[in-house]
Amino acid sequence: MQTLERPGRKRWLKIIVFEFCILAALALLFEVGVRILKPQVLTHDAPDLWQPDEAIGWSHRPNARVNINTGDRDVDICIDQEGDRVSCLTGPPSPCPQKVLVVGDSYTEAVAIPFEQTVWHLLEQDSDACYEVAGVGGYKPSQYRKLVYDRLSAQGASIDLVVLNLYVGNDFTDTADEIPPPGEVQRRPLRLFPAGLRTGHLRDWFYPYNQWLESRSHAYVGLRAAIRRIRSRGTNVGIWGFPSVLRPSRLTDEVLEPSLSQVRAVVERAREAGVPVLVTLIPLRLQVLDPDGSETREAFPAYADDFDPDLSTQRIVPRLEGIPGVHLVDLLPGLRLKASRKHWGNLDVHFSPVGHELWFELVRSEVRGLLQNKDSIPGAGTGSALMEDRGAAH
Repeated sequence: MQTLERPGRKRWLKIIVFEFCILAALALLFEVGVRILKPQVLTHDAPDLWQPDEAIGWSHRPNARVNINTGDRDVDICIDQEGDRVSCLTGPPSPCPQKVLVVGDSYTEAVAIPFEQTVWHLLEQDSDACYEVAGVGGYKPSQYRKLVYDRLSAQGASIDLVVLNLYVGNDFTDTADEIPPPGEVQRRPLRLFPAGLRTGHLRDWFYPYNQWLESRSHAYVGLRAAIRRIRSRGTNVGIWGFPSVLRPSRLTDEVLEPSLSQVRAVVERAREAGVPVLVTLIPLRLQVLDPDGSETREAFPAYADDFDPDLSTQRIVPRLEGIPGVHLVDLLPGLRLKASRKHWGNLDVHFSPVGHELWFELVRSEVRGLLQNKDSIPGAGTGSALMEDRGAAH
């Protein structure tokens, strides 16, 4: 029996090696072909941009200087000693008469575009105010509150305005009042096999391999982009799963309250310091590009009867307006009037440079008014300011 098994094992080993060589040759040919015929933008992460933080979960590494590409372009990111994003082209800002603190998550952080093309730089150029852009990717309302508390405690009256950016897509959850434990961002241990078969285990296992392929293989990036386009069916919906925040059965008061409680805490603390708060509500892309919801319902027929693209206007906006001291700009109406696909990145899901230009147009008047009239706002503001046409003044 032993003499019969050995030739069989060798034969199978030869077959495996031969097939592996064929697949490797095909992969190499595919890679070379894509590089010649349709070269891709290779993405690369910058894990050194962030660090674990015992108090807030994670934060920008002070004085970090990194280059990052989230799918559309290479971007140089510079962080100052306070952990805020600043321009890599200019030196330290000169003394300015007013200061604005900006908090939020990845839309605020905007690592997909150069700082000079962000709404914050455009607002800086539009006034004499300096902007502390303290947004960090992945943050949620509890972290916004902690950051505002710390900055107001340290700087107090030197801050003239707080801009709090809330993203409809992930800032309204029943865990919004919890500070996450400290952790690494964009780092996962390299494992031969996943720790388990759950979605999270598989994602964590594949993450380092995905990073390696994204930064080196044109074929991998091109194939993944093609799959995304096929899965999105040529619509404006995207492929990231159905947004539960736009399901009336899911966006209940119990889900909203943890987020709203954090906003109330931010506004109350700012009022104590005599600082007005401007809340900017950022909608999902599909709310803007699929306003009647027809494409979304076609892509997700199982949720057709439990979906409303205007749900944030109906349930989130009135509750934010009801918080004393909030000045609110809901970007959805203005974006629906003027925005198109070009206002978001091709692969990166956040606003593109032209998206930031439109964001600037929609908030410019409100920011100007709050900075000019800060001293005349009782208790740092007692009402909300929601413009009917965000672009009318421009």
